[in-house]
Amino acid sequence: MKHLQEEFNLSYLIISHDLAVIEHMCDRVCVMYLGRFVEIADDTEIISNPLHPYTKALLSAVYEPDPKQKQNRTLLTGDVPSPIKPPPGCHFHTRCSYVKEICQQQNPPLVELSLGHLVACHLYNS
Repeated sequence: MKHLQEEFNLSYLIISHDLAVIEHMCDRVCVMYLGRFVEIADDTEIISNPLHPYTKALLSAVYEPDPKQKQNRTLLTGDVPSPIKPPPGCHFHTRCSYVKEICQQQNPPLVELSLGHLVACHLYNS
């Protein structure tokens, strides 16, 4: 797929929870939670500097092939909300360890914190 992408100047839309695959295949990454974008950045930026707590949790689940390398996993707690009837405010607030009162009431806007790196999280805009 990567060879075809380069040879024919193709674009792919890849949907996956496996950010290792995304890092290999993609130039730009959009992380979604329950139908909302929570973070958008170039692949190298999102891997080296994740900002949203959900992005951090996804990255912590990437398998490390070196058994000597210590893995710091972010285990999400709380209930996964219904995608049919998501909670008000930030959809991730029921599972977020940084939740604030505003998270339960208002959906955070997607804001650009650095060139091309956008995040929707009240940790960064309040």
